[in-house]
Amino acid sequence: MVEKWDHYPVYMWAGPGTIRINKVKFPGKSIDEQVHIKGGLREGAARLKKMGYNWAYCSYNWGFPPEIEKEDHEYFRKTVEEYHAQGLKVFGYVQFSNAVFTGSYLTKRWYALDPYGEKINYYSGRYLVCPTDPEWKEHLKEIVIGIVNAGADGVFFDNMFGSWFGFRPCYCDRCQDLFKEFAEKQGFDVKGIPHHLSENIESRLYLIWRRKIIWQTVEELSEVARKLKKDILISSNSFEAGISELSIMAGIDLREAFRVQDLVMIENHQIPRKFHDIQIFNTMTYRIAHAHSKGKAVTSVPYMFGIGDDSVYPVRLYLQAMAEAYSNDSVMVLKGTEYFHNGKWTLLTDDQFEDVRNQIENYHKWYKQNLVKDLYGERAARIGIFHPYDSLTFHWEKTALPFFAAQHELIRSNIDYKVVWDNFEGVDLLLVPPIFEENEINIVKKFKKNKIFLGYSPFENEKLIWSDVYKIISLNQKPEQQLALEQDLALLNFSTYFNDQVWRERLQKNGFLFFNYLNYCYTFTHPFNAEELIEIVENYQDWKIKSDGFVITTSYKQDNLLKVHVVNLEERKTEIDLVLPQGFELKEVCEYSCDGVFVHRIYFIST
Repeated sequence: MVEKWDHYPVYMWAGPGTIRINKVKFPGKSIDEQVHIKGGLREGAARLKKMGYNWAYCSYNWGFPPEIEKEDHEYFRKTVEEYHAQGLKVFGYVQFSNAVFTGSYLTKRWYALDPYGEKINYYSGRYLVCPTDPEWKEHLKEIVIGIVNAGADGVFFDNMFGSWFGFRPCYCDRCQDLFKEFAEKQGFDVKGIPHHLSENIESRLYLIWRRKIIWQTVEELSEVARKLKKDILISSNSFEAGISELSIMAGIDLREAFRVQDLVMIENHQIPRKFHDIQIFNTMTYRIAHAHSKGKAVTSVPYMFGIGDDSVYPVRLYLQAMAEAYSNDSVMVLKGTEYFHNGKWTLLTDDQFEDVRNQIENYHKWYKQNLVKDLYGERAARIGIFHPYDSLTFHWEKTALPFFAAQHELIRSNIDYKVVWDNFEGVDLLLVPPIFEENEINIVKKFKKNKIFLGYSPFENEKLIWSDVYKIISLNQKPEQQLALEQDLALLNFSTYFNDQVWRERLQKNGFLFFNYLNYCYTFTHPFNAEELIEIVENYQDWKIKSDGFVITTSYKQDNLLKVHVVNLEERKTEIDLVLPQGFELKEVCEYSCDGVFVHRIYFIST
């Protein structure tokens, strides 16, 4: 689909608003203001275009009050004009869920409240807003109209959540009443929005309601934009979607995102690299998203540690991340902004990063000009892993580990697979993680070929592996009192982090934000027997890739041609041995290398 989408985007927050918001978020840190001003105008556009990009996410609305932000709106109009002149299309940025607590916004009553009636921090100087507040929703509508009238080609909703790094509902009277009304219509009498998430009816209903109100608002705002400009694209930040419990808490819903939007963009911390000898990668994100995409673009902007902690990466990381995305028939959104490099905020368009830009340009030339029309076809994987979408939503602790562990082991063993939901075309073997929802059980029933259940099966007389270990870990459920305490401690920690400079520095030295994120995300370690799984599944792949390093392997078929992508995630030379069965013939090998070490290799094989 990559060649059909012709969509090569870059995050490019620049201009006076970005300078100002960085001062709010990270007070006292130096900013290269000249680079930020140039980045959103002709010079920045020309450098992005030269690298091979044709879309840019640009800042219109950081959440400042109108008496301050009018300067940003004028700059955005110049950005659109000058980016268009260089052949780039522009998304306008909407701050969906928070506002800067200053100026005329000091007296607004639209802020979200925690269970104790306090405002909820979003970085320093900003607070989350109530997702049901009528005045806030009208404000968002005005922002969307302003973006479209400025000539933008797309609208981008960022921070579409009320649970940043944890469970953060709004407990105002209006939200409580609306939630209880929703629950009553479902046949339940609840006390109100739950204090913390647990496996009870209040938590289940809240997660359903949260998604409902988020996506109703996005759909309404999208309709506003499309009435003004029929062909405008709609995108949003589906933060951590697919691989993190955070996205579930927040109300992120991939199925709704693909229904409402023209494409899906997933921001996460999965840029490929080693972390304490564990290999981090983004392939699971892409494959999970494709299970629900129905042909729409799957894109992701992978970070390392997050805003304020990332300097400009070694060039090989960019190339590996791009190749990983493209090999998964997806697109990496280049992180062109929000770098804190050598003691100063800067952009990738800064003069000092010319070599990084040149390397990205060279890879894009190799990929787009010579190969892109011939790289794809239909996914060739015969192994499918069922995406337990609703079981992950309502039973994360019981479902997540086997689901991610199976993917990790197949990737590590160079066995290609695809994640599936309700389309089993081409799948001969289905791996099924623990599922507990009736709709998912009914979907799996429809698959009549071979199935293997991972840890737990709702059926009798099915092939089951990992059950002994799963029984042990499934017993490790936290008591309600512990869940309640952890929720209150999380509120206290974040309030302290953002409101007390001394404690902020202490916590930041120990990677507070990043390690808090890891608490909610699968980190690629597990207790299951990998060999037990691999011995079963390896016979469902005719060809083999043997490697002395960590690589990503993906395959496509087109008539009698098999195309196998191998992306090298190592920093060193990696030996690859392609083993083909009788009747298969290697026709061609195309490869892109950086500093003499291959990054992306494609084998073209006649079958």
